[in-house]
Amino acid sequence: MATVVFTVQSGKDPGRVSSPVTATVRDLTALGMSVVTPKIAPDGIHVMYDTLMTSRNKVDATVFVEGEPPVRVSGKVVWFRGADEPKGAYIFGMEFDTPPREFQEGLTLR
Repeated sequence: MATVVFTVQSGKDPGRVSSPVTATVRDLTALGMSVVTPKIAPDGIHVMYDTLMTSRNKVDATVFVEGEPPVRVSGKVVWFRGADEPKGAYIFGMEFDTPPREFQEGLTLR
């Protein structure tokens, strides 16, 4: 597992950015990752869409893998649902805008 800290930027109002949320990476590939998070809409900005579901929001994140330098990624959330564990958490799947070189080179979670 790896730790991720993410913020959500409004697609409708790009100047509106949520406060950081600390979460856990569940799966990680060169193209995207799934994240287990305690918050799906930090500061009222949903990870996927605005409140009218007309604008797609953007997620900026920093992934921290033990023994490796932090990796910054950004992209869009393509799915979300309630997580089985921990109780009350959510999980979302994020597709990277640009696959980071570090993940293309086979970074593995420990």
